[in-house]
Amino acid sequence: MSTHYRLVPPFLYVPEEQDFSKAWEFFCCKLLNLSNTTTEIYVRNPPEQGVDLYYPSQSIAYQCKSVESGKSGDFNVTKAVESIEAAKRIQAELGWKKYVLCVNVAISGAAEATLKKALPDIEILPYSHWIGLCEANPIEVERNFRRLVEVPRAKVLDAIHNRFLDHYSDQLKEKVVDTSFDVFLYSNRHDTAYRVPVSEDFSCRDLLGIFREFFKLPESDRISSEGIDVSLSHAVVFNGKKVPLSVSLKDAGIAHGSVITYWTTIIWKDAEAKFEGDVIHMITSDMNGSSRTRSQRGKRAVSAFSERLSECFQDFDNSISSGNV
Repeated sequence: MSTHYRLVPPFLYVPEEQDFSKAWEFFCCKLLNLSNTTTEIYVRNPPEQGVDLYYPSQSIAYQCKSVESGKSGDFNVTKAVESIEAAKRIQAELGWKKYVLCVNVAISGAAEATLKKALPDIEILPYSHWIGLCEANPIEVERNFRRLVEVPRAKVLDAIHNRFLDHYSDQLKEKVVDTSFDVFLYSNRHDTAYRVPVSEDFSCRDLLGIFREFFKLPESDRISSEGIDVSLSHAVVFNGKKVPLSVSLKDAGIAHGSVITYWTTIIWKDAEAKFEGDVIHMITSDMNGSSRTRSQRGKRAVSAFSERLSECFQDFDNSISSGNV
């Protein structure tokens, strides 16, 4: 189990921020304050007008640009130049004297030339700068990086053996042995990322079966204290879209190093709704706290079920760290 300083989602995250561009701003602010031994640098409220962070006593303006793919070629230099021009328009008002670009990739020479044409004195803090700050402050940034768990091939083979019928199980095992590559997996319900060997010939349905065997999540339950039935819906998400069950990983474009999400949705319904008008039911409902609305009971049930899911994920992590395959 290790931490990899990968400056892209889902590896880098700020728990309080769902949008990665905002998470990148807050992460940069945190590291800049640490490296300058200050708490003065702050995130500006919208409209930022080309200045995302500001260091008042030093008159330094920071623009934060993030590339979610982590690919240098996806850096949008046009957007960065637009931010520079916007910052120039408020320079007199804000009083900035130095302008710094904070970016999570290594930008190309052509992009750098374009930026310097717009602002010759611009300072660029690229990927390598932030990695250095992470390495210098490992404790402080620990909460911002998902742990990376290496899932051994034997664990995948074992899951296949337990999940599928013998003949089909043997076929899937052969595919893992013959055509395996690693993908990064994470769940929308857990803070760990996993590196998992898979085959390009796996269907999405195969992959979900393996994941469900890994984590052994409960399929459904009744939260008796709330009178709510809960169940799970499962999906594999790649590039922001659900992958159809019958599609192979190869046809979905999933390759070595791809990041996929094991997305689980909790579905709930009022178990007592089926008995409207049942006098005995009405008495039971009163005893269980009828002052709570259906929505409130639903939220409490989902929260209780979510805790059970977290325990399942943690059990899997523990099985890997203890070497139980």
